Amino acid sequence: MSAGLAHYLDVARGFQSRGSANDPAWLKTLRAEALRHFEARGLPTSKDEEWKYTPLSTLSSHPFQPARDVYAGEDVAAAVARLALPGPRLVFVDGRYVPALSVLTGLPRGVTLKPLSQALREDGELLEGTLGQRTRLGANAFTSLNAALLEEGALLTLAPRALSEVPVQLLFLVRGGNGPVLASPRIVVVAGEGSEATLVETYVGLGTEATFTNAVTEVSLGDNASLHHYKLQTEGDAALHLGGLYSRQGRDSRFQSHAFSFGGAVARNEVHALFAGEGGECLLNGLFVGRGTQHLDNRTDLDHAVPRCSSRELYKGVLDDRSRGTFHGRIRVREDAQKTDASQTNRNLLLSEGAQVDTRPQLEIFADDVKCAHGTAVGRLDDTALFYLRSRGIPKPEAERMLTQAFASELVLAVPAGPVRARVEALLSAKLPGGARLEVTG
Repeated sequence: MSAGLAHYLDVARGFQSRGSANDPAWLKTLRAEALRHFEARGLPTSKDEEWKYTPLSTLSSHPFQPARDVYAGEDVAAAVARLALPGPRLVFVDGRYVPALSVLTGLPRGVTLKPLSQALREDGELLEGTLGQRTRLGANAFTSLNAALLEEGALLTLAPRALSEVPVQLLFLVRGGNGPVLASPRIVVVAGEGSEATLVETYVGLGTEATFTNAVTEVSLGDNASLHHYKLQTEGDAALHLGGLYSRQGRDSRFQSHAFSFGGAVARNEVHALFAGEGGECLLNGLFVGRGTQHLDNRTDLDHAVPRCSSRELYKGVLDDRSRGTFHGRIRVREDAQKTDASQTNRNLLLSEGAQVDTRPQLEIFADDVKCAHGTAVGRLDDTALFYLRSRGIPKPEAERMLTQAFASELVLAVPAGPVRARVEALLSAKLPGGARLEVTG
């Protein structure tokens, strides 16, 4: 057993031994089962095909541990003031819920938002039948570690036909300050039949210390429900971020995922989407922008398990300096999933000789009456376009920035005009060539 695995087993066992006597039996069982699964899986290495491109040495070099105390100093309050979107929100610092900075007013009728720690006390029946249902079987080691440390996060529920027009925001700040901190938020979304909402998950780093965020989101959409999900990840230069999004769609439901990955020394985002009812629609968009020595890893797994569903997927990467990116996307069309309509595209722009990207699109088709396509491309800035701009007096750095921004704009413009798009545009602008080092921006 490696020292890294032994450390995280000790952390999880210590956490579970301190568990409240009032914790329900099903929750204790879930945590214990996850711990056994994590121990059996072990920490992945470069020899594991699924993890060969994701550097995880920081897991062993830093003894990450969950924060014990809730911190809400003036620096955090100032950051929340800059980052908060209009509307209801929950704020977490180093994985701990901060009620004083959260806003729970303004929720429409039929929409409930609460921290998971509260929901575990008040919504046990709902969570027992929902939590972990999409992640128990076949989950990777880190999803299991998240469940073994399951304590905090958020629960968003929508009653049948409930409509939330204002985005609901979950703001996760990692600050550190008392050693390498491990945050393990679990977000659960349960959308009833015909309901509709927008959820924004924002992950931001406030300090320079090494931090580890291991986030898991589970989405369950009832028949004809609709969810727009946005993830904005801008943690600091020493951060490790691992995130898993698991969705399950009912009949005629619609799910949109927009992932923007800009921060962290190493960041990996996984999306696992499942069609469980006919007539569903799924959109998976992703933009990752790296520089310095960042490593940004994106993996998607779209499972067409039933007939007459459609999916569209577009991921783009922009990599500068000696940064590295990875895209691994798989679409599975099962034998009974006739009339499937699916497409997957990955395009990457390398801005320097030292930047690198690995891309691996996959189609696994077991039905015969389907329409599926995929494509990938890796390139550099167009010399003709660059020459055209420079011939009109635009300096080379500005011309390069304009072309890079144009490359990325397709995914930014896929976000409806409003505060979410404005936040994405600000983060992207800071990250493009010539932009300031990525900082907490308002």
